[in-house]
Amino acid sequence: MTSLNTAVETTRKLSIAQAEAATLRNAICKETASVCEQTYGKDLRSVILGGSLARDEGTFVREGGSWKALGDAEFFLIFHQERALPETSATTSAVEGIEASLRAQGITTHIQLSAVHPDYLRKLPPHILTYELKTTGKVIWGDTSILSLIPAFTSADIPLEDAWRLLANRIVEQLEVAEMLGGGPEAVPPPVHYRAVKLFLDMATSLLVFLRAYQPSYRERAEALQRLADRLPQARSLPFPIGGFSERVSTCTRFKLQDGTLGNQTDPASLVLWEEAATYAHQLWRWELTQLAGCQDTLPDHETMRMWMKLQPPAKRLRGWAYVLRRCGWYQSWRLWPHWLRKGWQASPRYWVYAAASELFFQLPKLVHTGQNESRWQSHSNELRSRLPVPGSPSGRPNGWEKLASQITWNYHQFVEMTRA
Repeated sequence: MTSLNTAVETTRKLSIAQAEAATLRNAICKETASVCEQTYGKDLRSVILGGSLARDEGTFVREGGSWKALGDAEFFLIFHQERALPETSATTSAVEGIEASLRAQGITTHIQLSAVHPDYLRKLPPHILTYELKTTGKVIWGDTSILSLIPAFTSADIPLEDAWRLLANRIVEQLEVAEMLGGGPEAVPPPVHYRAVKLFLDMATSLLVFLRAYQPSYRERAEALQRLADRLPQARSLPFPIGGFSERVSTCTRFKLQDGTLGNQTDPASLVLWEEAATYAHQLWRWELTQLAGCQDTLPDHETMRMWMKLQPPAKRLRGWAYVLRRCGWYQSWRLWPHWLRKGWQASPRYWVYAAASELFFQLPKLVHTGQNESRWQSHSNELRSRLPVPGSPSGRPNGWEKLASQITWNYHQFVEMTRA
């Protein structure tokens, strides 16, 4: 009877959490649709909600008397093909207006508006984000048939490289909050904890794509992993025993879908979650990369990455460096041209950023515990920095792994995040 009561209470709390999340999501969508309609009028064809909010999987936490979303609210603004897309400054102004109005309603969230033409949807490649947008995206304003423009494909058509890129992106995002660990292993603040949860969830996504068992929602992925754990508990073909990983993913899924609380986030036990995430990420990163590169799993990490770099088509490398050149300016960046030529022969900016980020992240558990002043690490840190498209940005931080993490994430946001090259 006690177990039954516990199950009933858990279900009740989950229902309340889901109802509150739905109310908050509806408020965010209503305000976004209203501001966009007023701002863009007849130029606008549709507004689409994507991401976890579209799947009813957004996470909100209480902060004082208001609610805070732990992720972005992602919207696509689809403009009529013959209409010009708005300037970035106009989109930024709309975002600020939406966020300000929501704060007045007691909701703090980051709004992301992507302005595109219908051709953008027609040309979307068979990637994870495309699949999720087509299967779970919600039209909150305008032409309700707009999502039909996305080409039809199955989850089996998603390239394996896209799954590895997702994992690599999440590894970079870990570095954005890593300096919060600098106070010592006893202090793990909520942002670090939440990023570890997201890393577990997207490791599940990446692994399932490789196993051709991908599902478009967190709930379905956790269930798919559990089925694999029951069927293949000790399979040698997997990067790690699937049972323990599946349990962690299920725990993180419950955290993501309920009320954003998973024990005491300042408790040292939270560091265990983060360290386990780093360990699993390293094993999965190696396992996926050896399959992509077709090399032996006995090679060191950097050699495995170089094997994969060699397989990158020259056209993809050139597109990546052309984007860097446009971002930095032709004349303003002439001092960096020799550096770019040397790196460009070997790989794209994306791969160089991924290489530096992964190597630093896999070392972080040791660096957090032992400190950052070892001369051997300083030398290696300089070598990792030399791989970046712009090695010396940003400035103003003390030399150490925290500065390197900041430089890597700066390069990622400048030259990788907004392009598929």
